[in-house]
Amino acid sequence: MNTTRPRWLASLPHVRPQRQTVAEPRRLWITLLLEGLLLMLGIWAALTVSLPGQYGQLEVGVPSPISIWAPNEVSYVSEVLTAERQAQASNSPDNLIYVYDPQIPVQQRQNLVALLDTITSVREDPSLTRAQRLATLAALPNAALQISEAQADVILTLDEMRWDQLRTQTLALYDRAIERYDFAIDERALLQLRERWLTYWLATTNLSPTQRELATFFTESFLRVNRTLDEAATAQRREEAYNNVPPQSVRVLAGERIISTGEIITPEIIEKLQRTGAMPRPLSWSDIVGRGLFAALLAAGFMAYAVIYEAPLAMRPRSLVVLIILINATLIAARLLLPLVPAWPHYFPLATMAIIFAVVFSGRISITASALMAAVIGVMEQDALPLAITLIATCVVAVLAVRSADRILTFVVAGMSVAVTAFGMTLAFWLMDSPSFQSATIATALIPMLLFAGMNGGISTILALGVFNLVSRAAGQVTPLQLMELAHPSRPLLRKLIREAPGTYYHSVAVGNLAEAAAEAVGADALLLRVGAYYHDIGKTIRPYFFTDNQMGRENVHNDLDPVTSAQIIVDHVREGVKMAQAEGLPSQIVDFIATHHGTGVIRHFYQQALQQQDSVNEADFRYPGPRPHTREQAIMMLADSVEATVRSKAQNGKLAPSRTADGQVSGGLNGAMALDELVKSIIETRVREGELDLAPLTMHDLTLIKQAFVTSLQSIYHPRVDYSPQTGR
Repeated sequence: MNTTRPRWLASLPHVRPQRQTVAEPRRLWITLLLEGLLLMLGIWAALTVSLPGQYGQLEVGVPSPISIWAPNEVSYVSEVLTAERQAQASNSPDNLIYVYDPQIPVQQRQNLVALLDTITSVREDPSLTRAQRLATLAALPNAALQISEAQADVILTLDEMRWDQLRTQTLALYDRAIERYDFAIDERALLQLRERWLTYWLATTNLSPTQRELATFFTESFLRVNRTLDEAATAQRREEAYNNVPPQSVRVLAGERIISTGEIITPEIIEKLQRTGAMPRPLSWSDIVGRGLFAALLAAGFMAYAVIYEAPLAMRPRSLVVLIILINATLIAARLLLPLVPAWPHYFPLATMAIIFAVVFSGRISITASALMAAVIGVMEQDALPLAITLIATCVVAVLAVRSADRILTFVVAGMSVAVTAFGMTLAFWLMDSPSFQSATIATALIPMLLFAGMNGGISTILALGVFNLVSRAAGQVTPLQLMELAHPSRPLLRKLIREAPGTYYHSVAVGNLAEAAAEAVGADALLLRVGAYYHDIGKTIRPYFFTDNQMGRENVHNDLDPVTSAQIIVDHVREGVKMAQAEGLPSQIVDFIATHHGTGVIRHFYQQALQQQDSVNEADFRYPGPRPHTREQAIMMLADSVEATVRSKAQNGKLAPSRTADGQVSGGLNGAMALDELVKSIIETRVREGELDLAPLTMHDLTLIKQAFVTSLQSIYHPRVDYSPQTGR
């Protein structure tokens, strides 16, 4: 009996399909709508928020940022003071009306005395046995309390002297409680008696603990509330007091100081400022609505651009949310900082965000976001068109300079470009606004221009270098610098791959060459594809000799395994690769290559073996977990991996004919050999037919370009060789 398959299957965890990192279509539009709303609110807030004192934002309870004097004499009826006086009159304790029944304490004391007398008679009745006395005490009909058997047993245990002592102290305790509140007990008084006073008073007596418990039990049971608030009469009294307050008049003299800098603002001061017309002019409703409409239009335009022209970014809610948050934060920072340097708003380091967006996301989205932010800042600064133009110019230059971003020097060059552009634009607008051209004046103006322009470029470079990595991690994006680091052979996973699975490593390098060529042909991310190719098969390092890449000079171990077990081991390299990549902290884009490079395809070789050996075969046992590729780069990776492995296998078995004759026939097409271009074409068509590329945004034209790139690259490897064997003489 073959026990290999059960043993291997038991060692393999259940393989589940990998979850796609893109938003589900049914939620995508709702997510985009919420993101657009977030962007609109951020822009709107940036256009309306202000420093203290601006737009009349004087807040009650905070120090005033300015001193204000009354421009003229005004007399008015103060609604604030009148409301304060009315509130004071209404909330006066004199308005509280209580009703109480003085008979309740007296009646309750009589009931308590009657109960104690009854208990005494039961205790002293010689005709009753102890059991009958217990039953009688437990069954005493009293609405105030119910004596338990345990309490009845304690009562009967007490001797006559101790019972008389308990009876006397209980009545004294009740009388003291009533007198403590002058025979008028409300809910609050009753709570205080139960929680504090009864315990305290009993502690001063010579009663035993059991006697104190009984005294407390009897006293609490007969204490009743006899003083309650008359809600209707109190409300009527409060209303009368409220209405009897006369209007409070206020007179403010011309030139009178209403508030000083640092003085705490009160509602009365706000009213004075409003009545005298000294309140700084706030934004009107029309201003606020207009700015909100402007923000909505900008947000709608930006989101439409993202959906139409930046679909991969729009389908990643995490990345788009980070982008929007950074835009909003930048605009709010500009709103708060620009008033502090009103003379030099042109040197606000907006290019920092342009560089970060270009490095983390793309140059196109960076220019679009920069244009949006520049427009908002221009409106923010009283419709300053020169300011908006200067800011967008510095951002565009920064994006162009940092387009590759694969070296630190690129950031420095971008910062220098920003400084030169900012200086040039500021100088140009200064010259246009200057009434006359004088060398002395221009020399005086050039020094601060150069200083602030240099600071702008330097700050943009430093902030971009310090922040872009954090932004990329927050957004789940990978930058060229990160990819360059991941591609270095010294990385732990690549060292492990080279050392333990060298055949797989060279296969990965070959796949990277093919994928990079195809990416350049269709305009995809070539660097991302090359790095993804290096890592796509790292799962094979778990069991390297179960893969033909690493079986050179070794017997194929699958000869001793049944097809299902072999297929499960092959499939497992995807799950293991994802697990290893996640443990190493690789970016999600690289992890996605590992999960999708086989899609949900079937391992045909072992599937056919199983069909030949068994009557019934479950195809799911031979299928990769997926998911299928959903980006151009993932689709190219799948095709490059399949093409490289298949072409190499054909070439090693002598079944590859690299060229065709003039009449279209395969040259040397013996033993079923296929031409290289036909083989590549058949592999791509198979993937298309199986539906593995259905989710990837590739056109038929893209597939044609990819196929040509593969063939061109492979022909340089598998081209016909010149026969250098020595020629025999005639």
